[in-house]
Amino acid sequence: MRVSPLALRVFACACCLALVVLSLIVSPVALAADSNPPTAASIQVKLVEARQQLNSLYDQASAASERLNGAVYEAQLAKVEVTRNAKAVAVAEKNLGRERVSVAELTVQDLQSGTGLSNLGALFDSAGPGQLLDRSTTYSSTQEAMAARIDRFTASTVVYNSAAHRAATAAKKQGRALANQVKARTAIDSAIARAESAVKAATTERVVLLHQLANVQGIPLADVTSRQDKIDRTLDAQPGTPVAHDRVVSDPGNSPSAPSPDPKPSDPPTTAAPKPPVINAPPASSSKVETAIAFARAQLGDPYEWGASGPNSWDCSGLTMKAWAAAGVSIPHYAGAQYTSTKAVPVNDIQRGDLLFWSDGSVASIYHDALYLGGGQMIQAPRTGRNVEIVPLSYWIKPDLASRPG
Repeated sequence: MRVSPLALRVFACACCLALVVLSLIVSPVALAADSNPPTAASIQVKLVEARQQLNSLYDQASAASERLNGAVYEAQLAKVEVTRNAKAVAVAEKNLGRERVSVAELTVQDLQSGTGLSNLGALFDSAGPGQLLDRSTTYSSTQEAMAARIDRFTASTVVYNSAAHRAATAAKKQGRALANQVKARTAIDSAIARAESAVKAATTERVVLLHQLANVQGIPLADVTSRQDKIDRTLDAQPGTPVAHDRVVSDPGNSPSAPSPDPKPSDPPTTAAPKPPVINAPPASSSKVETAIAFARAQLGDPYEWGASGPNSWDCSGLTMKAWAAAGVSIPHYAGAQYTSTKAVPVNDIQRGDLLFWSDGSVASIYHDALYLGGGQMIQAPRTGRNVEIVPLSYWIKPDLASRPG
């Protein structure tokens, strides 16, 4: 088929018009993109925000860990209560059965012997007032004995019913505690999953942003990466708290550098590294306080692990529990119960060896604790991605509560 020159010219004009329209649509966007290239400052902000978000997720996971410790502790108490009430029910049931048999035997004996009828007849057949009085007293004593046994049976029934009610209540409480434990474990699994997912995304984004930053600044990628690693370590060492708590932290300018390079949240430890030797540790002392502190110091450098209480990894209350256990003082593996089972002291009057607690305004909402070393220092197992460390008390928000074990 032959195409006329006119048709070709019309087709060419149509193509040109389409290209013009397309350029009018695309070019403003392209120009806008070219006119706003990423700056070093904007890239740096993205890197810092990503790291802070990651740290916040790990803080939330640590708080969830302490809630799980609380749920486990409550379930343990509920189990003890159920066992104790079951024993009480068994004793009450045994006593009730014995009283029931006693009443039944006395009733059968009375009916078989006709004692009641014979004593009633004696009241009318008596030869005289004296004999009448004697027989009447005998009859009254028999009836009183019967009444006493019935009273004991009634009392045993009340005791048994009460014990059975307490046992049923304890069983329901245990059921709720176990359900809360499952819920808390699900919550921490979810928190850890979110953090791990964020690690992958942050790792990928970090590589892209570092390349962009190197290109914008015109310096080698290795130099940019090294500098950002130092910034990340500083961010990791700064105070943080779960977003849900909406707390105001102290001035980051007071935050110290990490006492030693911690594993990055983007590369959390999977196996415990050998413990470093304790340097400049205080001399051994018979004091319970010094024993607890010496134990805690010996764990410096161990990684945080939720729900862990040693020997090579710890969560916050696991570390304080084992530290005081080394001094012969038993406290639970749950920060809230550690506070309630020890002597409360004003935060302004804390002494070496005291426990420090952070909460949302109540004992039930305690989500972190640490061991006070005196001199404005504390030792703690902070969160995933950070090791057991000694930091200034001013490094974080002021503790809400304090207590003294021993």
